[in-house]
Amino acid sequence: MQTTQAQPEPKATRPGTGAAGPEPKTAAQFVARARQIMRAEKGWTFVVRGSESAVMQGQAPSSATYAASVHRTTDPAALQQTGTVTTSKGVRKPEVVYVVGGTGYVKDAAEGWKKGPLSDPDIANDVEDPVADLDAFAAYAKSVGVSRTATGVRLQVSASGWQLSAARNRPALKRAVREVEPTLGQLRKAGVTATDSQITLKSFSETWDLDRAHGYRPASHRYAFTFLVPFQGGDITVSQEVRADNGGVFGGSVALPSGVK
Repeated sequence: MQTTQAQPEPKATRPGTGAAGPEPKTAAQFVARARQIMRAEKGWTFVVRGSESAVMQGQAPSSATYAASVHRTTDPAALQQTGTVTTSKGVRKPEVVYVVGGTGYVKDAAEGWKKGPLSDPDIANDVEDPVADLDAFAAYAKSVGVSRTATGVRLQVSASGWQLSAARNRPALKRAVREVEPTLGQLRKAGVTATDSQITLKSFSETWDLDRAHGYRPASHRYAFTFLVPFQGGDITVSQEVRADNGGVFGGSVALPSGVK
């Protein structure tokens, strides 16, 4: 493994001048500018925090939190993610994730390494990659709302009321559907028989805050969703929320630990 610490912040880019071009106005233009800023550096660091839960009325919730640091290089594209999962019972499990050459490598606690393409949901759900998330966001940027903040611009898309069967076909909901599938699989093994057309998206939001002082560089990315799963006359509420904060430029490199193939 070869990494180095985060490097000093780049100098602020004065918006609307220089090579970056004119001031963005639409959501698509802001996303394009943000992607340009991210690609211009060798790499980035991120601090990631998340939580997920499955709650049924009258029973103790099943939940977990996650905290990780991420080093993401842009050319070549590679990622190192080191974090800890903490269950509602206080059990802490370390997790290490690499993405090198388009292949993901995941090691949970004392278990062996598992690997696979990023198209494999079992691998993709373990990877927190804000650079790739921003690229995906560009595909539905035309439907995104734009609002001004004290430090720049907020881009946000939200949704509610979709049946899971219909949500599968919505680009903005692709990740939420992928992320909820493992929990639904566990619930079905436990006897929950709700079909995709009965499971409802209660709420979904994805938010990017862009820092105007740094040329509309992404400062943070947040996404959250809640699905309602009918069961025995009530609902099981399945929720997840993840936030990634930009920790600055990363000037090192990422390589797999020795012995990992």
